[in-house]
This record gives sequence, C-alpha cells and structure tokens, in this order.
Amino acid sequence: MAVHTYSYFVIAAVIAARLDKATRIARHLSITASNARALAFRAGEGASGFRPLTDYIHRLADLTVSSSSRINHLASELSRTAAEKERAERALRHFVDVGKCAKGSPFIDSLQPVFDRTSQRQRELRDSYNNQIKLLTSELDTLEGELRAAGVLATMSRVEALQADGVYQQALNNVADNVESVTASIKKHIQSSQKLVQQLTQEFS
Repeated sequence: MAVHTYSYFVIAAVIAARLDKATRIARHLSITASNARALAFRAGEGASGFRPLTDYIHRLADLTVSSSSRINHLASELSRTAAEKERAERALRHFVDVGKCAKGSPFIDSLQPVFDRTSQRQRELRDSYNNQIKLLTSELDTLEGELRAAGVLATMSRVEALQADGVYQQALNNVADNVESVTASIKKHIQSSQKLVQQLTQEFS
C-alpha cells in the first residue's frame, strides 16, 4: 500500500505540473488571438474573414485556461482523498491486528464502534475517490474534444490569410502556424494526463 500511495502522489504531481504547463501555453494562445485580431483589422477588407477566427482562438484559449485550472483543482482534491483513504485503510488493518492479538479480552468489544465508524469513513472515501476519477476523466476528455477542432481552425486561418494583401499575408500565416503549434503542445499535455489517470484507475481500482 505504501508503494501504491507513493506512486499515486508522484502521478498526481505530474498531472498537476502538465496541466499548469497547458494553462501557461493557453495564455500565450490568447495573446496570439489578440495580436491576430489587431493584424486582421489593419489588413482591412481583404482579411475580414480572418476576424471571426480570432474570436474562436480567444474562446479556445479561455476554455483551455479555465478547464486546466479546474482539472488542476480536481487533481489536488483527488490527492487529498487518496491520502485520507490510505489512512482509513491503515487504521482498519491496525484494528484487525489488535483484534487478533487481544482476542478474548474483556475490553475488545469497546473498539467495535470505532471500527464501524472507520469502516464507514473508508467506504465514503473510496466512493469519493472513484467519483473524482470519473470527473477528472470527463474534464480531460471534454478539453481534448475541443482541441480537436484546432487543426481545422489552423487550416481555415491559412485559407483566409490568402485573401489578405501580400504585406499581411505572411503575418497571418504565422498566426495560423502558431495556433497549430500551440494547440498541439496543449493536446500533448492533455493526452499524457489522460494516460496517467488511466494508470491511477488501474492502481487503485
């Protein structure tokens, strides 16, 4: 159990670190969207189709920041639940050992109410842990689904950039390249976290 608990906290720390990186990358995406909006405005009518895309880039960045923050919070909650769950299970094992050693003692029955309360608490923590795992998985899956559209967004951005004058065309293409690169980096952290959550499920199910 100690090995599993240590492994869990290492995994939880890695998930939190990767989601923190995803959040910081998403903030850069938001800056990219702001720069792209200003650039499209300066490019004039030829880049009018690019402007709505900057709104979507902003929305994607905001969604990633808020989702990553929620997932980070969930990972922290899960860490605390696992620690309490481990303490409750360790206490139950201790009660069982005491019961075996003190079998026949006139006072052994006085421990039963405490044992029952600890057992109930352990069941509650186990259920909370399983629910938190499901919620964390759902949040990661939802964010990954939103990021799947990023490739289409980058392609549409390149198409719209072709409509702009030559002086702005390269700059708008750079925006598209940046969107593609940034979202790919975010997806990498999300998918890595999904694999780690699956590992947690296998270790603690």
